[in-house]
Amino acid sequence: MKVMRIFADSDGVARVEYRRVPLVPDPSGRPTSGRFPALDYFFRETPAEHARGKHRAPQRQFIVVVSGIGEVVLDDGSRHRFHPGDLLFAEDTTGRGHETHVVDGVRGFFHIAVPDGFDINRWPLA
Repeated sequence: MKVMRIFADSDGVARVEYRRVPLVPDPSGRPTSGRFPALDYFFRETPAEHARGKHRAPQRQFIVVVSGIGEVVLDDGSRHRFHPGDLLFAEDTTGRGHETHVVDGVRGFFHIAVPDGFDINRWPLA
């Protein structure tokens, strides 16, 4: 399972990298992650014509894409698409931020805020 991580580098520039959720077989043999604490969660829909200019993540959070196709746009002009079923981790709470754009349909999201102690950098790069 892959995660798009959006973070600010040491110069405050938003970057994207991909990490893998560490999975190990559970007693039934199914690949399963460990359990992680969450602070809160909420749902959001973004209209089909929506584009959000430069912004930072309001908190460190996982974002599960439920519907629609969108993209994250960085200062270097790179565009990183996400689709239903994709998992993002937004943690560029400092720095210059990123843009998001709707590519197709109404984007539906499920946001899950994580505590400060959560360290996605321990997860392997994809």
